[in-house]
Amino acid sequence: MERELYDIPVQARLCYEKNKGLILPDKVPYIGMGSSYFAAVVLRYMGVKIFPELASEYFFYIQKNRQFENAVLISQSGRTTDVINCAKCFREFVAIVNMEDSSLVYQPNLKSSIRIFAGDEKYSSTKTFINTLIVLYLGHGFDVKHAVDLMERKFTELEYIGESIGASIETSIRKKKLKCINIIGNGPNVGTAFQAALTLSESTKLPFAGMSATQYEHGYKETAENALVIVINPLKSILFERTKNLMDILRNAGAQVFEISETELEETYSPFTSIIPFYFMASFLANKLAISSPFSIGNKITERSGE
Repeated sequence: MERELYDIPVQARLCYEKNKGLILPDKVPYIGMGSSYFAAVVLRYMGVKIFPELASEYFFYIQKNRQFENAVLISQSGRTTDVINCAKCFREFVAIVNMEDSSLVYQPNLKSSIRIFAGDEKYSSTKTFINTLIVLYLGHGFDVKHAVDLMERKFTELEYIGESIGASIETSIRKKKLKCINIIGNGPNVGTAFQAALTLSESTKLPFAGMSATQYEHGYKETAENALVIVINPLKSILFERTKNLMDILRNAGAQVFEISETELEETYSPFTSIIPFYFMASFLANKLAISSPFSIGNKITERSGE
């Protein structure tokens, strides 16, 4: 996993260069599972007029209403069963994929396919999440060059932050003092929190939960005693002070609290740097806990796995 993480800046730059000038539709569903869905959530809470949907729920519960004729389907592998099922729900669709030679792009009603150029990825969706973000941002008029530049410049620093927090988590695990682990953020970083929790959960086999910081404040904070909470709180966030106050409340209630705060980028672009520490946190903990594979309980749900 660590080797894949070091490829992030190079693959992100390639994705940016290959997809400059891209235009994606708005006011349609953006459908995916896991990291693909979380990337769309980032854009939604930036205020972009798209409708993120979970592919499984859309196919089984919503598609019968036939609300839309067009959609954007996101599957980094291009083989996610639930996403492929959704292709038949629309007259035509745009596909966002990492690998062009995949079942999703061979659907008869495909309008166009967009490649994210993340390269091979055998572990969690790390490079593919970031490159999906690049495509979504570019496709909706946000030039992310400065965010990609900063991510590259700060990469070593972000690695250090992630491993430092990972070391503290490991100590708490060894001492058996952890009740739960939450990752919280606001606005676009709600999607970042979801992605971080997924990556850490599948990499470490520990139950990380991601959610909105304000949603956490509405009840989940009652679990704070003996909990570990990682807060994504960019300096330029409109909820920065409110989230700082929440962190103080949690510490007073007995939680171990860590803050990841992007200081240079506007909140809109902060997911690009905010997610990196969590990736190195996951890699560090997987090594320390001797987790050899992130996918040992069944397989990823793709048509090739037969699920």
